[in-house]
Amino acid sequence: MSLYVGALVLAACSAFLLWPVSARLARARWVVRAPHAAVALWQAIGISAMVCGMGAGLAVAVERFHRGFFGGLSALWSSVDSGHPLVGLGIWDALGLTLAADLGIVLASVMMFVTIRGARARSRHRHLLDLMSSRVTDARTRVLQHPRAVAYCVPGIRPRIVISEGTIELLPPSELAAVVAHERGHAVERHGLVLLPMIAMAKIFGWVPYVALAPVAMANLLEMAADEYSLRRHEPRSLASALVSMATVGVTPPACSLGMASHDVSRRVERLLSGQRTSKRTAAGALAIGTAVLAAPFLVLVAV
Repeated sequence: MSLYVGALVLAACSAFLLWPVSARLARARWVVRAPHAAVALWQAIGISAMVCGMGAGLAVAVERFHRGFFGGLSALWSSVDSGHPLVGLGIWDALGLTLAADLGIVLASVMMFVTIRGARARSRHRHLLDLMSSRVTDARTRVLQHPRAVAYCVPGIRPRIVISEGTIELLPPSELAAVVAHERGHAVERHGLVLLPMIAMAKIFGWVPYVALAPVAMANLLEMAADEYSLRRHEPRSLASALVSMATVGVTPPACSLGMASHDVSRRVERLLSGQRTSKRTAAGALAIGTAVLAAPFLVLVAV
C-alpha cells in the first residue's frame, strides 16, 4: 500500500468516525448499562479520528522519501534538523504537512486556552463559595444560603461540593446523603477533566457531528457514572426520588459546574429503578471496540 492510498484510508476512517459512527453511538441504548465504558469509547473515537487526520497529512508529506511512513518521518526530522526542511517539498507534500501541523497546533493551543480560562472561572467560583457558604460539612462540601434546591460539584484540583439550604429542607436525610455522594463521585472520578477536551473542540469544530454530539452524550453518561458512585453506599430509590424532586423544583447550576439534576433526568430515573443497571459484558465489549478503534490508524500506518 502506498502512502497516498494510506492517506486516503486514514482520511476516510476519520470522516467515518466523526460522522456515522458518532451519530450511531449517540442513539445507542446500551450505553446506560456501561456508562464508564461508553465514555471511554467516545474518547477513543475522538483520539482515533484526530490521529487519522494528522496521520493522513503526514503520510502525504513523507511520500517523497519513499521509505514508508515511519522511515519517512525519520527522514523528515533529519531534514528539519539539518536546516533544509523544504528541499524537494512539492505542493501536495506542503499541504499534507500543513494539515498535520495545523491540527496539532490548533488543538493544543485551544486546549491550553480553555483549560486556563476554565481553571480561572472555577477558582473564582470556589472563592465566592468560601465567602458565601454559611457552614462547612467537611473539607470539600459547602452549604449555600439559598432557598431553592440546588446541588453541584465545582471540579478542579480542590473541588467543591455545593448543597443549598433549600436542598436540605426539601430532601429527607437518606436522599440528601445520596445526593452528596453523587456529587462526590464527580469530584473523586475527575469528571471535569473528562469533559475538558470536548469543551475545547467545541470552540473551533462545533460543525463536526462528533463535536456536536459528544459533549452532551458524555455529560449524560458522567451523570450516570456519578449515580453509580452514589449507589455503592445508598439505595437506588433514594437517589431516584431526590433526582425527581430536584429536577421539579431546583435551579440550574453554574456553567462551570457539574449539576445533580441538569442532564437526562427521566432516563437516569428509569435506569436507577430498573433491575439491571450495569452489565460487565456490555462494558467489556465497549472497551474492546474502543481498543480496536484506537489501534486502527496505527495498523494502517504500519501497513504503509
